[in-house]
Amino acid sequence: MSQQDAVAALSERLLIAAYKGQTENVVQLINKGAKVAVTKGDQTALHRATVVGNTEIISALIHEGCALDRQDKDGNTALHEASWHGFSQSAKLLVKAGANVLAKNKAGNTALHLACQNSHSQSTRVLLLAGSRADLKNNAGDTCLHVAARYNHLSIIRLLLSAFCSVHEKNQAGDTALHVAAALNHKKVAKILLEAGADTTIVNNAGQTPLETARYHNNPEVALLLTKAPQVGFTALSMVLIMWGYRVGTPGCSLLKPLQTNLNRECNQAVEV
Repeated sequence: MSQQDAVAALSERLLIAAYKGQTENVVQLINKGAKVAVTKGDQTALHRATVVGNTEIISALIHEGCALDRQDKDGNTALHEASWHGFSQSAKLLVKAGANVLAKNKAGNTALHLACQNSHSQSTRVLLLAGSRADLKNNAGDTCLHVAARYNHLSIIRLLLSAFCSVHEKNQAGDTALHVAAALNHKKVAKILLEAGADTTIVNNAGQTPLETARYHNNPEVALLLTKAPQVGFTALSMVLIMWGYRVGTPGCSLLKPLQTNLNRECNQAVEV
């Protein structure tokens, strides 16, 4: 066997060991000269370890200098994989090592888009804290808020709003996140967006406001909500309150009971706090 063939064999074993979580084998194979090989899908050992969320292997590969931002055939980096699968500890290791949180795959999605799509709250937090930008758009023009609204992920929407993402961005169809919620009959999403100050007068490429979109798709409950919706100022205070799970902008009371906690504060008590 030639030296080149020997290295190729070691590298193939490295991919398998990384996927199976064989930490000692990974280190030994690298020490023996295994190269950062790729699979048929252009995935490296780091991709393979991240797919299964093996932090030991990921740490070992990072220590050995494995390329953090190598993209596979779909343009996904290891951070995309960690975010898609919801392995927040893996994502944390990668961003601490310097992985690019703004890298886009071939669909234009960042790792944050993927975490939001699959409702991985902790991974979303990790990425936002690492500097990922919620308002970056994919090839369809969708921001992370569009994605979260489409998949009806309320907790993700609150996280994005707490990071001061824009509620007014349009995708390539001219739709805001509120248009998306209106089209898909996601009433709770629409309510949160309205409380965050979403503009009900914006029209999409079809010339429709969110209300007209709701009516077009025969979603009477969302249509009624939009008909009655006040325009709420999108202030720093409202963002902090949304982050902590409060409803804001409700007539007669600026704060209602938290959405995500079991606290039973009355409006005046909450205001005093």
